Amino acid sequence: MPLYETTILFDSFLKDEDFQNHSTKIQNFIKNNGGQIQKVEEWGKKRLAYEINRKQYGNYLHIAFNGPGSLPSLLEREYRLEETILRFLIIKVDPKILTPREKKIKEKKTSETGYPEAAVIEEQISIPASEGYDEIEN
Repeated sequence: MPLYETTILFDSFLKDEDFQNHSTKIQNFIKNNGGQIQKVEEWGKKRLAYEINRKQYGNYLHIAFNGPGSLPSLLEREYRLEETILRFLIIKVDPKILTPREKKIKEKKTSETGYPEAAVIEEQISIPASEGYDEIEN
């Protein structure tokens, strides 16, 4: 099954409970139509570059999932029927892109620590007092 990603822009006036309800509704819809959820990210409330339906802010939800080829068209129909969704985007992820993306993630982890991820070793060093180091007294 191919990998898809969908990003949904909800109306910012939704309460947190309603946003969570819509999020679980979409996830259940994907699962009920033969999809498997890989990752769900709530990007939160952000200012829009331009107004959409006289709204300046929106709540973003990003979902990565595997599913059959008919699932994106079913999702699109579901999104269009929902009034609280301002915009949406569904893309099919190219498998050739996955390996460079994973390499970037590993490089980022390496650059943060300075060592490859597997080579990070934590050591505890203790210096005995008998080697000429005296304790400082106050």
